[in-house]
Amino acid sequence: MKSIKNILLSTVLLAAASLASTVNAKDLKIGYTTMDLANPYFIAVTSGVKDKAKALDVKVTIHDAKSDPASQIAAIENFVAQQMDAIVISPIDAVAVEPMVKLAHDNGIPIINAHQAMEGADAQIGLIEFEYGYEIGKLAGQYITDNMNGKAEVAVLGQPEVSALVERTNGIKQGIIDFAPDAVIAAEQSGYTPETGARAAEVVMQSRPNTRVFVGMNDAGVLGAYEALKGMGVNENEFALFGLDATEEAQKKIAENSMYKGTVDIAPYVTGEMIVEVALKVKNEGPIEDMVKIEMFPLTASTK
Repeated sequence: MKSIKNILLSTVLLAAASLASTVNAKDLKIGYTTMDLANPYFIAVTSGVKDKAKALDVKVTIHDAKSDPASQIAAIENFVAQQMDAIVISPIDAVAVEPMVKLAHDNGIPIINAHQAMEGADAQIGLIEFEYGYEIGKLAGQYITDNMNGKAEVAVLGQPEVSALVERTNGIKQGIIDFAPDAVIAAEQSGYTPETGARAAEVVMQSRPNTRVFVGMNDAGVLGAYEALKGMGVNENEFALFGLDATEEAQKKIAENSMYKGTVDIAPYVTGEMIVEVALKVKNEGPIEDMVKIEMFPLTASTK
């Protein structure tokens, strides 16, 4: 797993380095409102943001929206009032924040969109959500075909509260069915933090006790499901869990050949560094038309 991750980091760092050569950062102010710091992925992203901002002598203010669109809207209004030089949004509800994009632009402040598609942004850092979900769905489907005779009841853990993430869940389901046509999507639950993932696993095992595969839209929710299943005393050899984001804890469990079987690395810390670089480039040079893409690399215990 390390060699592939090194390739990913090198690719993204090269992109960040090319941006860094064009920016003038000193004394600029950036406001970043993130989705939810209960999610380990966004903890890693914000760590990258803070460290890069410190290195470049940029003032950065981080806001944790806690999956509340109203809180995120209020934060953007505050950032505008504080006359930030750039505002970065990882939107919970991409439609709800559109008036805030206009407000920022009316005040001469550029908007950078991180992670989910959003109308009107001056730059977008992200990936195609369906493709991201499909990547882990494909991994899970192939596992079912290779290790479960192509048949399994599957629970999908998503975040329907965030409209942009519905496509990620659709990609998960499509990847599973394409690579394991006889698998059954037995349940869909909201589960995107360790707490909600644990609750989702409990509900699924009560309502669909034959479920043996859990595939989630992030590692955080699946890690919660993992702990809940262990607490139930299930036969772990019968279960296979798959997430996204390649958090440290998920990678550790995969390397231990546990029932956690796979994830997809998108280097959240380095993405946080890129957020700062892109924000500064847009501030100094204007909008970036093409998406600044986050690379994706599947990780399993057999990945070398």
